[in-house]
Amino acid sequence: MTANHPILGLLFAVLLVLPIGSIVATAASPPPNNATRAYIADDPDPTAGTLPPFVLSGLDHVVEAENVSVANVSRTRDFTYATTQPPYRVGQSQQTLSEYRLEQLQSISRNDSTSLWFPDSQRTNGTVVTNAHITLLGTRAGAHTRFNTTTAQTNESDLLLLPRSGTVRTYLDYATRLPDQTCTVSGDTRTCVTYELLEQDVSRQVQIGDQTWSGNETAPRQLTYTNATATEPTTMQVSATINTTVAKQTTTHVREGSGWQQSNTTSESLSFAQTVQDRTRVVVTTNQKLSVTQTVVRSEADIEKVILQFEGPRTLRDRRLWSYARFKDTGRLQNVWGVYSQRQYTNATRGHRVGTESNATVTHSLDNTTFRNQTLATTESHRQSVAAPTVLELQLIAQRHQPTLHWDQNHSVASAPEITRLDGFNLSQRGAPLDEQVNLSSVRPRGYSTIVIENVDQPITGVRDIHNEPIPLKTRSVQEHNATLSTTTQNETHARIQLTDATTGQPLAGRTLWLTGATQSSATTDSDGGVVLERRDLYVTVSFAGVTNTTQEIYYSPAETQLAFQPEPFNIYQLLTSLAGAVVSIAAFLLFFLPFAYLRKESG
Repeated sequence: MTANHPILGLLFAVLLVLPIGSIVATAASPPPNNATRAYIADDPDPTAGTLPPFVLSGLDHVVEAENVSVANVSRTRDFTYATTQPPYRVGQSQQTLSEYRLEQLQSISRNDSTSLWFPDSQRTNGTVVTNAHITLLGTRAGAHTRFNTTTAQTNESDLLLLPRSGTVRTYLDYATRLPDQTCTVSGDTRTCVTYELLEQDVSRQVQIGDQTWSGNETAPRQLTYTNATATEPTTMQVSATINTTVAKQTTTHVREGSGWQQSNTTSESLSFAQTVQDRTRVVVTTNQKLSVTQTVVRSEADIEKVILQFEGPRTLRDRRLWSYARFKDTGRLQNVWGVYSQRQYTNATRGHRVGTESNATVTHSLDNTTFRNQTLATTESHRQSVAAPTVLELQLIAQRHQPTLHWDQNHSVASAPEITRLDGFNLSQRGAPLDEQVNLSSVRPRGYSTIVIENVDQPITGVRDIHNEPIPLKTRSVQEHNATLSTTTQNETHARIQLTDATTGQPLAGRTLWLTGATQSSATTDSDGGVVLERRDLYVTVSFAGVTNTTQEIYYSPAETQLAFQPEPFNIYQLLTSLAGAVVSIAAFLLFFLPFAYLRKESG
């Protein structure tokens, strides 16, 4: 954010709306070309607690701050919101981000003789239609990953994440070019050909993998799909077929004196079809695998802790990404994910027709057989760079290194809830690359298999993914038992450790113990709950991380102990023996080797 005032360093949800050219007609009255327009974000989620102080409710509060102007706020280039909350509302009309994106897309005007395209629009030219393209501008709820773009895995790391059912944002544009009237004279006969556009319609569709959905004409810049079944990365393709019907009229005149007299007129209907496409790699994340199990640990009737276990694939391309888990009454466990939105295009190109002279004679026509696949040469196309609408692209980022707890201050337990254990793994080698002008940061994202939360008095009731879709949650309750580690030193290098249930005294077999200072890093207890370790250092630490016995509905709490081995005693006899051996070796060298070496040197 701008450095003019500290409050803007904290304001993380502001969007710059740059000036929009003549191609855009917004719903509100158009401002002057030099008008400053700033959008301030607000979080309307009442169940998330009070709003943080840096999320301001309106533009007036920002302007009231010292040395802060609307112009300075407008220079901010980024807009971000957490996927765990409803979309922010922006602008004077309090639009959601999705509503704002759609309005900007729908504000692009077009006509038959003018077309607009973006830098990555794949345009094609046909007999009647020129500069035709359909450009995929993302989806309503989808977000690009854009991780690892500097590695060899670019194709699989730059994926568009989609929900199972959603809306695709596209922009279709083209120009229709019919030749002017053409007349040719042969002797006393003059033949004139004119063309008229009778009808033009478009059929659109979106395809994900091998599934196809047709477009709705009432929403010309959106395509909807439902119940996509893709379970692995696949291709999403949007296409449009432009169907054109043209009337060709041929009029024959004969010379009579000094003028021409019409003698015959014929008409025929010509039909043309042109298809344009755009595609991208996608993942339907709501079809991906992820199972969530919640273990509620109780001490008598009270809840002591909650253990969440996430099981599924461990790569970004095939793991369903969870966004947050909400507790029963208050509080939320929020994952690392956020959504970042940046203006997708700064400039666009507008092409329009430059007409020929009215009495020009042209040789090309829309002959249904000869010229169907040729480009019209009767007019020239003029291109002009113009300002593009604020078309926003959503991008997935990792906002933090690990999940965090958000809790109401009026929590009933004596100590604040805290995450005491996290077992995780890397989902990417680096954070998402953001524009250098953006003040946000994206860290390397991690996935988590186990999260232990203590000092909670309520269970989790639901887990949601990054598209706010529910993830199945399995809950089980167990009673907490303390685990005990007992040690027995066997000799100067070995010791036996035994893990038992402190309540019943029963050995805990098949459990993993973590070792520090031993010759091995871990060991598994035998049928008697014991392991034998060999020391590497004088001090060895043995840790038990805790485990749930599902058959007995018991949770064994973590335990740790340390062993101190005695250093090896000093043996003076062994030292003297070693010194004596060294003296004997030196004496033998002096008595035997040196004389022989001297004699060989003299004889040489």
